[in-house]
Amino acid sequence: MKRVLAPLALFATRATIPEPDAGDSAQGCADSGLYIISVRGTGEERGIGVAGTIIGTQVQRRVNGTKIVALDYPATLSDPSYVDSVVNGTKSLSQLISEHVKSCPNDKMAIMGYSQGAQVTLDTLCGSDEPLFDNTAAIASDEIKKHVVAVAIFGDPTYVPNVTYNKGNSTMEGVFARKNSDSCLRYADIISSWCDTGDVYCAGGNSTAVHSQYFTKYGIDIVNFIVDKATSPSSNVPSSASPSGTAAPISSGQPSVSTTSGSATTTATGTRTEGVMSAMQTMVD
Repeated sequence: MKRVLAPLALFATRATIPEPDAGDSAQGCADSGLYIISVRGTGEERGIGVAGTIIGTQVQRRVNGTKIVALDYPATLSDPSYVDSVVNGTKSLSQLISEHVKSCPNDKMAIMGYSQGAQVTLDTLCGSDEPLFDNTAAIASDEIKKHVVAVAIFGDPTYVPNVTYNKGNSTMEGVFARKNSDSCLRYADIISSWCDTGDVYCAGGNSTAVHSQYFTKYGIDIVNFIVDKATSPSSNVPSSASPSGTAAPISSGQPSVSTTSGSATTTATGTRTEGVMSAMQTMVD
């Protein structure tokens, strides 16, 4: 019998920031800059979320013409359920990428996904095969390889260790560990996935604090990763994005964490997947 798994209600944890930014309009091209799609985490208010507000705006300072847009999806734990929210997000992200590629074929694009948003991001790029989730096909690879220059994800519940694009220090898998990580490796040169030991979602730990610290701990690295990819002459995307100025200091303050557990307080035992399934069922009931 493996360790007791905390209930899925923990996914209600969210990083909160003052005055969440709604972001730019999804319509229109970035032209000389970068078109960043920010996929927020569970429970974050609609908008570009903590990733877009902290990281995206720093990229925007350094790459002229950059737009930061929010993915329109529930990002919920219930009503709709977490599973339905992820499925909804995957469809929405695929549609947004495809429509933007058609409208703005010369744009360079980047995707940032935090927590549930990280799962949505990789399910879109790689397809999904995680426990509890229906198998879904990945978006057409040409739309990614020819247009997306950077994918930065944080606290991914589908995290698996020993993958070349992993960052951070976790050697444990996430609560919805991905089986098809090989499908993601074709994009290994543009993906970076940050996950640290103890993270309750991406590393099977028990710390929500670890889950909230990626933007303050790795902020400079994340911004540099995206900017370098956006301005690299080796990019296949025919855009004129170029660096401009320097980034303002990233806040040293850690986003506050508030936990909403709802009415589901029963823990589940057994294997990690069985535990998550049990907790999910408890919430549905």
